[in-house]
Amino acid sequence: MSSELELKHRSLCNNIPAVMFTTDAEGVLKQTQGSFFQQLGLNQETLERISILDEHSILSPFLPAAKSALTGKTVRTHLTISGKLFSLWLSPIKEQNKLLGLSGICIESAIEIDSNLPENKLQSHYDLLAEYSTDIITKYTPAGICTYASPSINKILGYEPETLVGKPLFEYFHPDQGKYRKKLYSKIIEQPSDERVCYRVKHANGSFIWLETHSHAINYTETNEVTEIISVSRDITERKETEERLLYLANFDSLTGLPNRALFRDRLRRAVARTQRNDKKLALFFIDLDRFKTINDSLGHHAGDQLLRSVARRLKQFARKGDTIARLGGDEFTVIIDAIDSAADAAIVAEKILELMSPPFKLDGHEVVVSPSIGITVFPDDGDNMRSLLKNADTAMYRSKGKGGNCFEFYTPDMNAKAYESLVLENNLRHALEKEEFRLYFQPQIDLHTKNIIGIEALLRWQHPEQGLLKPEQFIPFTEETGLIEPIGEWVLQEACNAAKKWQTQGLAPIRIAVNLSLRQFVANNFVGKVAKTLAETGLDAKYLELEITESFLAHNVAQATETLKELHNLGVQLSIDDFGTGYSSLNYLKQFPVNTLKIDRSFVRDISTDPDGATIAEAIIAMGQSLRLNVIAEGVEREEQVNFLRSHGCDWVQGYLFSVPLPEDEIVPWIRQNNLQNSQYEQKSFWPEVVNSH
Repeated sequence: MSSELELKHRSLCNNIPAVMFTTDAEGVLKQTQGSFFQQLGLNQETLERISILDEHSILSPFLPAAKSALTGKTVRTHLTISGKLFSLWLSPIKEQNKLLGLSGICIESAIEIDSNLPENKLQSHYDLLAEYSTDIITKYTPAGICTYASPSINKILGYEPETLVGKPLFEYFHPDQGKYRKKLYSKIIEQPSDERVCYRVKHANGSFIWLETHSHAINYTETNEVTEIISVSRDITERKETEERLLYLANFDSLTGLPNRALFRDRLRRAVARTQRNDKKLALFFIDLDRFKTINDSLGHHAGDQLLRSVARRLKQFARKGDTIARLGGDEFTVIIDAIDSAADAAIVAEKILELMSPPFKLDGHEVVVSPSIGITVFPDDGDNMRSLLKNADTAMYRSKGKGGNCFEFYTPDMNAKAYESLVLENNLRHALEKEEFRLYFQPQIDLHTKNIIGIEALLRWQHPEQGLLKPEQFIPFTEETGLIEPIGEWVLQEACNAAKKWQTQGLAPIRIAVNLSLRQFVANNFVGKVAKTLAETGLDAKYLELEITESFLAHNVAQATETLKELHNLGVQLSIDDFGTGYSSLNYLKQFPVNTLKIDRSFVRDISTDPDGATIAEAIIAMGQSLRLNVIAEGVEREEQVNFLRSHGCDWVQGYLFSVPLPEDEIVPWIRQNNLQNSQYEQKSFWPEVVNSH
């Protein structure tokens, strides 16, 4: 049956004395349907070379109407071709205000042109063509009552055409657009327009689709009164969904669903404008997650993404309607709180954020605690423009982070000077390596049983040209943020191996040199090869090199860590876990990794004689090391009672100020020689060089 209808349709379109056609922007015919052009002696091949804008072609009568239509107007006119009279409708084809070409209908007329003569015959041809249009063609009364709907409405909207006749157009509009659409419809009736409008209408299945409609008011009376509205509508749902998706991606963070940097800036600009009008205040929060990089490096990017999504959900819990929470990138979040009376209101919000963030986050089976560093600036107290607010909030956030995090700081003018100092420090750091400003200091490690030196730890210092000798905590965070930690770490490894080998050539007994690694070094390509090359270049036997890693290295990528540690072990290098007990590893890691030594973190040793919890942890680590046949070394030993506790519980080695502060190379060598002569370090202090007391 459908084939029979299709044949009838094709036969009808090919034989009626009319044509439906489209052109490109140059007026060249692209699609034609009907026998009109064949009657003029033009075949399809010829048509593809003809433009209705060509004044020398047989279609030159189309030219005036085509030029008018190309300006964006819908043209209805009469013309004569080869002695025959035709009625022509031409409309522009647009997409997002770009002219793509023209669409038209041309119908042969057997009547003389008479402005007072009803166009019944032309109308009948028009109705016939409308029946077979792929777009929806509808007619309405000036009141919006449907009088005609083409069959294509069934395919696009799911309604039978006859069910729509007699019903108001507005009944099918989306509730959000009904009011707007009535105003537009009234405008069309009162003043004919070529404007194309987009709106949503209800499908028969209950969903809503987008239509793009071009409507035209028809005036049949001498008083020029509108008697009918004709509309041509096209389904643009797919296009609108694509546009909305692109709009979402341009304004929202794909990971958390929060406004992104672009939308945040727009919201902040609007909030500042509102605040200026209502004589209120505005607070801008900058939030950075403490230890996020460690978690991301230790547990992997998937866990890091989980954390960011969880943080976003918690931040949304306190927000009022109208507040903006945004993610600028990485682990940076911002909050805009407007219409507040004083800075005290902002402090209440900051306390709420700290409270919301305090419970542990569950990430891939791990429980981690993440605290925020919050910087707050208030408009108009701290600045009168968006740029200064952003800078001030960022500065206050860094002050909060500098205090250890998990707190908030309000911006104060003196913060700018400190921020500038940090910037200068970072710039100087970039040139410190090439200017040979780094130094190695060395701290001995003592065997509690034999009282001998069993190792030396190499510690990095920066001899700043203006600020003097800087410790790692004053500059290492900058090296990690900028990526300089890797070349600096390679320099430390090279210099430490050089020093250990040189001491042997100077007659000192071979001694193990311990070097701290950064995660960037550990996961870098061919790291084991770089270690082997350094040993070969310096001539140091691998057994006299100890590499210190933290627990976070092990959790970063278990498979990679296992492979790297096994290769280092096969190379003959000693391996130790630094700051043990503060990270995310487990006993299972200790069984599968070829580790030689555990280092008890100084935080457990500090109050070991007075803090039961610290003492219990230290005792447990010592027992664990013994059961696994690992050496255990306690860091940060400064008092005799700490030594007594550690020795009584079976700790092997110690390191700390009680024995020696870190010394430069020209002082550590005499210290080693003197210690070798005196075999009772902490019971008879007179053997210590006087230079030790100067530190």
